[in-house]
Amino acid sequence: MDALGDYVWPRATSELILLPVTGLECVGVRLLAGRDGTYYQLFVQGGQLQPVLRQKSCRGMNWVAGLRMVPDGSMVILGFHANEFVVWSPRSHEKLHIINCGGGHRSWAFSDTEAAMAFAYLKDGDVMLYRALGGCTRPHVILREGLHGREITCVKRVGTITLGPEFEVPSLEQPDYLEPGSEGPGLTDIVITCSEDTTVCVLALPTATGSAHALTAICNHISSVRAVAVWGTGTPGGPQDPRPGLTAHVVSAGGRAEMHCFSIMVTPDPSTPSRLACHVMHLSSHRLDEYWDRQRNRHRMVKVDPETRYMSLAVCELDRAGLGPIVAAACSDGAVRLFLLQDSGRILQLLAETFHHKRCVLKVYSFTHEAPNQRRRLLLCSAATDGSLAFWDLTTVLDRGSMVLEPAGHPGLPYQLGTPCLTLQAHSCGVNSLHTLPTCEGHHLVASGSEDGSLHLFKLAVEIPELEDAVGEAELVPQLRVLEEYSVPCAHAAHVTGLKILSTSLMVSASIDQRLTFWRLGHGEPIFMNSTVYHVPDVADMDCWPVSPEFGHRCALGGQGLEVYNWYD
Repeated sequence: MDALGDYVWPRATSELILLPVTGLECVGVRLLAGRDGTYYQLFVQGGQLQPVLRQKSCRGMNWVAGLRMVPDGSMVILGFHANEFVVWSPRSHEKLHIINCGGGHRSWAFSDTEAAMAFAYLKDGDVMLYRALGGCTRPHVILREGLHGREITCVKRVGTITLGPEFEVPSLEQPDYLEPGSEGPGLTDIVITCSEDTTVCVLALPTATGSAHALTAICNHISSVRAVAVWGTGTPGGPQDPRPGLTAHVVSAGGRAEMHCFSIMVTPDPSTPSRLACHVMHLSSHRLDEYWDRQRNRHRMVKVDPETRYMSLAVCELDRAGLGPIVAAACSDGAVRLFLLQDSGRILQLLAETFHHKRCVLKVYSFTHEAPNQRRRLLLCSAATDGSLAFWDLTTVLDRGSMVLEPAGHPGLPYQLGTPCLTLQAHSCGVNSLHTLPTCEGHHLVASGSEDGSLHLFKLAVEIPELEDAVGEAELVPQLRVLEEYSVPCAHAAHVTGLKILSTSLMVSASIDQRLTFWRLGHGEPIFMNSTVYHVPDVADMDCWPVSPEFGHRCALGGQGLEVYNWYD
């Protein structure tokens, strides 16, 4: 990335965007601000500026005038909103000072110390001075950290960090009021949430307390974020490093057919309330309308609807050396699209698509089939608003279209997925939740939940023809067959928006009827175990994971708020 006078390239995409730089502050990394209402974090690598993260300022501040580091070590944003000068704090998300100066088209100066803050400007030929005691540092007592400003649409667990006794996390509750057994082991779960407010948040949920700490917020999206997927989870120092920490790659997608890929690194930090710090690096982005604009013969193609929404994401990790994972996306325009991530997520390109469903696709879920003396198969399940499920053999698709896996200098037309291996009519209306789990017999349990409150569970067998029995390439495609099939018509009183098979004998479901229900599996149709009422309305997603044999499971539900349940079997 090169600088051209007062202009920079503010993000790592193939499109060059020139913006005037109106502020510059160097604190380990370079922070560049432009007049588009955002500021950029960059660092120097190999003699070039590499972008790290793009962040938005407060709503309405379209003219970012500068950045300042205040005495307490935090950063404030200086800018103009209409006829007012605003000092905004990204840490607390509040306007520290608002000065009616008449607008930004005038000479001005700003200074801040621990004792006071001063802002001088020219107005009608006069030199005006605004002075406030205390500067830009304010003592705050935060009763509860903010999360999202609008509905949470997706919840995804990344992993768990084990902190030693020296990183004891303070509890929001007195020990006398903790429920029996709720102390749990000394673990901290890292969870990602996305919302209609266009942000993606990284949270820390200690199992020993009833607290939730927001580590960072990512504001790269221009519309609502509806789906998130995680891949490449590890530790900062590698598998042999005993120090606590967590690294992962994250893909988020939502409205305006927009998708972003970034990496996160969570490390211990005794100076924060959660005893953790999260570092984010933006890697790549993709928008369907920008992809269409770059086509050479786009006049022969139907333009992609710019209002297309990504409803769900699934990561399909390949077993080929040197190739990144495949990201499957369920789209509101009736398509299932596959994106290829290369160079550790820095290259994101459209690989293949299909319009088999011919209606809005609500869910996608990927899984692998492994059998002795057989090749590992990568399978994808998609669900649409008509209640149908389709299963795709991605291994065969990638073999036939292997040439498109190579990095292309000019993006071409996406590869077509073709015909699915199996289609099922599981429900009479839209499928809002979907999950699969392999069994010890080599089969797969597939569960789905619908808008009519019903659950559908079936056991799927994947049969791959032997090589000596195959006559042609078409016969090498695996055959999918349903062995057992069960349905629970009235499992919930409203949409089933969360579903997960925890084991071959246990399943959990969540619904808009505000009930979290556990089901016993393995004895025919699912058998009701117990149910509890949660307080978050309009739950849009749920994730559940095991903590330990003594502690049981944790369930995170996101909707008009976030609620975490501990469940003991």
